[in-house]
Amino acid sequence: MTAKEGLLKAAGIVAVLSVISKFLGFAREASLAAVFGATYATDAYFMGQTIPVVIFSAVSAALGSTFIPVFSQVRQVHGRDAAYKMVSSVINATVLLAVAFIAIGEFFVDPLTRLVAPGFQGEVYALTVSMTRIMFPMVLFQALSGLLTGMLQADDNFAVPAVTSLAYNIIIIGSILVLGPRFGIRAVGAGTVVAIAAQVVLKLPAIAKTGYRWSPILNPNDPGLRRMGALIGPVLLATFAGQASTLVNRMLVSGLAEGSLAALNYATRLMGLVPGVVGTSIITVMYPTLSRLSAADDWQRYSKAFSESIKMISFVLVPAAVGMAVLRAPMVRIVFERGAFDSEATQATAWALLFLSPAVALFTLRDMTNRAFYALQDTTSPMMVSIFSAGINIVLNFILVGPLAQGGLALANTLSSAFGAGVLLWILRKKLASARSPSPVSLGGKAILDSLWRVLLASGIMGVVVWFTHGALEIYIPGSAVLVQLARLFIPVLAGIICYVALVFILRVPEAGVVAATVRSASRRILTRTRGYSEFRKHV
Repeated sequence: MTAKEGLLKAAGIVAVLSVISKFLGFAREASLAAVFGATYATDAYFMGQTIPVVIFSAVSAALGSTFIPVFSQVRQVHGRDAAYKMVSSVINATVLLAVAFIAIGEFFVDPLTRLVAPGFQGEVYALTVSMTRIMFPMVLFQALSGLLTGMLQADDNFAVPAVTSLAYNIIIIGSILVLGPRFGIRAVGAGTVVAIAAQVVLKLPAIAKTGYRWSPILNPNDPGLRRMGALIGPVLLATFAGQASTLVNRMLVSGLAEGSLAALNYATRLMGLVPGVVGTSIITVMYPTLSRLSAADDWQRYSKAFSESIKMISFVLVPAAVGMAVLRAPMVRIVFERGAFDSEATQATAWALLFLSPAVALFTLRDMTNRAFYALQDTTSPMMVSIFSAGINIVLNFILVGPLAQGGLALANTLSSAFGAGVLLWILRKKLASARSPSPVSLGGKAILDSLWRVLLASGIMGVVVWFTHGALEIYIPGSAVLVQLARLFIPVLAGIICYVALVFILRVPEAGVVAATVRSASRRILTRTRGYSEFRKHV
């Protein structure tokens, strides 16, 4: 099996679990839309998560980004016992920090809510304050869950973290459908806290199997903890910069028409379906690999692994972005339009989704490149780029929100992400070119561009085919029945897939052959096991 096929196999396992999780996630969003619609209650729910989740997620993201490379290095250099002592110190420090943040947040919840939602008044403001109080404890469980996930992924255990997300979605869906109609949106907020806590509990058995045992120590002189402390500052600044633009985004959207924040949130969730499955799977598998190759100073293999992951991301996500832009309205209608979510909410959400569609590929490209830097234990470069990107995002928010409303905020996010991804790739190319290696190290830019132009051409033609197919079906298969709407969505999708697959082989996109080889290999294994089972049954 080649390196490319190995990447696809590992990412495929994660992707299958992610698909199930994403479907549950959309069931969660659809349930919320059906019960509460795009109203002030959902605005309060989403805004209520802003302070405890969006702000503290900066700390959680920083811990997750720096933990894997440092943990892997400490384990390799100082041994497993030293690595586990470092883990206990990190966990204990995180708990103390989270508890302090919760206490401060609960005390100052009223002015904090006024800061992030200046456009909320009266009942919606009071409800947002209440939701924020309910959901503040999320920060503790979110941070612990991120650390436990890092431990498991450092041991190449990608399945358990993916499986625990199923419980997260199921619990929230239950709180929406069972408790929501009777107790209101506050019950959904409480259910969200319980769901995140459940993720922590469900990871503990897998953590125990690694041999780790928690100990009540907090050693500030631990070499791993000190290294994380040195790296975490720039990551915190970078994440806070990104969250600052998110806060400005939500401050501006709070002054728009009722339901605008919910529409933008639903569009963001829908946009994240494909990158959340494919992109996250590739990043999840590649990050520990890049960290190990960086620790071993194997720059040739590091560069090759990164280049292959970028080409695979483009191969899958560029056509997905085009298809989502073309079919945005029927997608929103199928997923969300029922109950309190009416046709007006569909149009508002589809409008935001149009401008978010390119981010399907751009967000994953940016995140993959960020991880490449973190694997090098370079957190300063992503920090600087993130600050500049956040500044661009904020400026564009103010410029575009007037003429485009929530669509302008979505477009600002997409454009700033494109800027950040491009600059990060340029810096990484320079950094690898100066790496100490027996032979020159290249990012593989020519190979990436050679694959990319073919993918763009195939995706563009595919988009035209999808647009014409959907237009024809609206004429020849009219109606609003669910089966009719499903047909008008999935037939163009199928036509687009067939068209794209044919074109990438005609244009000789290298990744097409890799995917085909991986599928053939998996099919042979399944067929062999099926035959073996049949032979076994004959002799029973």
